[in-house]
Amino acid sequence: MNLVRGIFFVSLLDMTLFNVGQLPALMEQRATYYKQQSANFFRPGSYLFSKIIGSLPFSLAEATAWTIIVYFLTGLTVKEGGWHFWVFYIIVVLTVLNGAAMVRFISSIAPDLVAASSTIGLVVSVIILFAGFLVPRFKVPKYWLWAYYINPLQWGVTALVINEYNSKSYSLLCRDVSNLANIPQCIGRPNDTIGHAYLAKGQFYTSHHWIGIAVAVLLGWLALLTTLTYFALAQIRHMPKTRLTPRIEARIFSEGNLIVDEELAKDSKRLSQVPIPVTLSWHELSYDILITSIGKTHNILSYISGWAEPGDMVAILGCTGAGKTTLLNCLAGRKVALGRVGGQILVNGYPKLQENFSHVSGYIDRLEAYSPFLTVQEAVETSVSLQFGKKLPWKARSEFVKEILDIADLKHSKKMLLASIGQSISRAEAMRIGIAVELGRNPSILFLDEPTKSLDSRASSLLMKSLQHIADTGRVVIATLPTPSQKILSAFSRVQILKNGGETVYFGPVGNGGDLIREYFEAIPGTPLCPPNVNVGKFAIDVIGNGVVDRKALKDYALEYRVSDLALRNHMQLQRLRHSKGTLGPELVDQGYGATFTAMGLEIFKKMQLYYWRNVNYTWGRIVSSVLSGLLMGSVYFNVNEHSSAGMNTRALSIFISCVLLAISNANSVIPQVVIQRQSHDREKATRQYSLLLYNISFTLAEVPYLMLSTLIFSFIFLLMAQMAIGNAADFFLYWFILFLMTMAITFFGMLLAAVGLLPQIAATLVTIFVGMWVATAGAVVPKKKILHQFLGIFWTNPLQYAINSLTSIAFYCDTEKPECLNNGLNASCLNDPSACPQCNCPRLYDSNNIFVWTQLKFAKSLNHARIPYDILALLVFVIFFRVMTFAIWNYNETKRRR
Repeated sequence: MNLVRGIFFVSLLDMTLFNVGQLPALMEQRATYYKQQSANFFRPGSYLFSKIIGSLPFSLAEATAWTIIVYFLTGLTVKEGGWHFWVFYIIVVLTVLNGAAMVRFISSIAPDLVAASSTIGLVVSVIILFAGFLVPRFKVPKYWLWAYYINPLQWGVTALVINEYNSKSYSLLCRDVSNLANIPQCIGRPNDTIGHAYLAKGQFYTSHHWIGIAVAVLLGWLALLTTLTYFALAQIRHMPKTRLTPRIEARIFSEGNLIVDEELAKDSKRLSQVPIPVTLSWHELSYDILITSIGKTHNILSYISGWAEPGDMVAILGCTGAGKTTLLNCLAGRKVALGRVGGQILVNGYPKLQENFSHVSGYIDRLEAYSPFLTVQEAVETSVSLQFGKKLPWKARSEFVKEILDIADLKHSKKMLLASIGQSISRAEAMRIGIAVELGRNPSILFLDEPTKSLDSRASSLLMKSLQHIADTGRVVIATLPTPSQKILSAFSRVQILKNGGETVYFGPVGNGGDLIREYFEAIPGTPLCPPNVNVGKFAIDVIGNGVVDRKALKDYALEYRVSDLALRNHMQLQRLRHSKGTLGPELVDQGYGATFTAMGLEIFKKMQLYYWRNVNYTWGRIVSSVLSGLLMGSVYFNVNEHSSAGMNTRALSIFISCVLLAISNANSVIPQVVIQRQSHDREKATRQYSLLLYNISFTLAEVPYLMLSTLIFSFIFLLMAQMAIGNAADFFLYWFILFLMTMAITFFGMLLAAVGLLPQIAATLVTIFVGMWVATAGAVVPKKKILHQFLGIFWTNPLQYAINSLTSIAFYCDTEKPECLNNGLNASCLNDPSACPQCNCPRLYDSNNIFVWTQLKFAKSLNHARIPYDILALLVFVIFFRVMTFAIWNYNETKRRR
């Protein structure tokens, strides 16, 4: 009957936990909701109603599947017309809906995903703690009874217990029970049924009308959470923090880092580190993608050719869908499947090898792809250190960093954290930060995807001046542009214009204000003249039919280009470049890392430590959560008397719930960190700045001190208040160390799932599934001796059970075989007679024939004190296994990305 009650507890717990997986998706959708609702697209109530109705079919399907499988496989009652089944189903449905409502509410009030994950972990832990299963009602302290009575999970479990044990399946009268030892609740209750006797002993309500009250409470919570969510959606706006107000930013623009165009034109900014001269040429380049739904390929690029020499600035023009970004990515070797790239790309006349080319190329990515808790200057310094290591003296490195910040106009922003400017910073400064970080690698060629997008004319002009300075240092700049102004276009030396289908319609010089482009197209018969004061770039795109929806070109300009004199001259130059090995520059042969293994390790370790130290929401949030959790657990289990069976079980279950609490909160909290770090890591890995192994080790070492501190704080508060494992320092520190190992294993498991799931919502869902499974099979809800032999494999692969065995053994172990007690069996009467061994100080159960607490608990929970060293070893194996698997998956994903 206890196991059946455990079924109810686990069912409702899992139905609550499964909803936690929705949290990342809801947080991601919030920005869109803020934008649309502020534009009066809809009322908050309409949005909330649609979310509820949209999720309702999935909630019902989840509840239905769970109920049908669990109810009949576990053999719950089917008597009296089966109405007990429908009560079970209704309670499960309401629990699922309450779980979804709780997640929606937290997603509407939490400032970010990290805070939301921590909050929901703490809330779920409180719900579990006061559900009536781990702490019986008569053991809940009076000052916490209110939490017990308002707990929706407790009312759900209570309703299911009343529903089951009032059925005819448990209608046998206690006086008809042949052996009361098998059903101890019947002792002293001869006229009760065994079901009523169980409810009475557990101090449950017995009347059926309490089921109706439980349903009303669950409906009340659903209405309350929905109402609170409505007000939160209507009133709260967690907008990203701004780094600079427009007024302050304008002032900084005038203070020297962004000065007038004329002054910039006069300046001759330099970089002391000379790049390797690189001439990049691409010959009949093509790229296709596989459309899996129809099993066919689609050409994005078709036989595109061109080149760029040191000092060149090459623009790639075309409307959306013309393939300009795909061309840029193919040339850079980023974000495309390299195995699908056709044609030939040459570097100084030699075939391009991506492993070599990544050392001399820079790709300006989104600001999110840079570590958010480094300052601008630190990000550049890290890039320089990883590129040069000790090959560049410290003074020269420092001077190079200053030059980069100067050429990127970031001197006044160098002390700002990327996290503080990464949300609402202007596009111009974000682009300059990316340029500065990439320049730290001393690249020979820079790739930029639409650098002037969303910029005004002044910001675009200033950015172009910076890029011109970079090109003047002997570097190549290749950028895609949407429809640039003539002034912007004039900054480039060559332009490649693509039409839909990825075909070249022009590759050649730009001229003053695009004159050479205009003259080329106007010379083609049938092409209209470019009107005065019209943007030449827009004119060219309009002419080829891509500037207006459904507009057809007057001619096939791709064909016109192929038969033109310009294409012939380009072809001759491309042939010269194809056969110019050794004359344009050296062959790229460096495939290793720029810095030494030790220098890389120190730099990555420092970077990761800074990330954790400055990530206050995550690190400080975990410390605060540990304090609150410790106080919560300690106050609930404050001085619980272990000399009764109920007290013993309550204290033992306190260890179980503390492990579950830490497991849920840490596993959910670490997932957003992995997602944030993955963006930065993917960019750095593509440039081969460091070893993936060193990154994995640094990530591990960064977590360890904070996990040690948070578990130490929790252990100190909880154990001191609960009066467990504090007999000597050895017991306390052993308890803490095992709890630390368990928490580290579950945290690293969360990292593993984040690597497997790729998306945070998938990882969060997987965490709840696995934690729910581990909770059910850790030996607390279902004792080991009650687990079917066929499923013991799940028990032995459960990290929670190793921790619970050790922690419970440390907290309760007493050597009952010592001479003062049983004396290795020679004093057998001591087992139940305290007077037979007055010197024995091992605690006893006064309501269970004075048997030793450890003896009874060891039997009931299948504990083994001698197994502690093996438990520690097992937890260490889990820690190592989860980290190795994470490394293997990251490495596999990287290898797959290259194909």
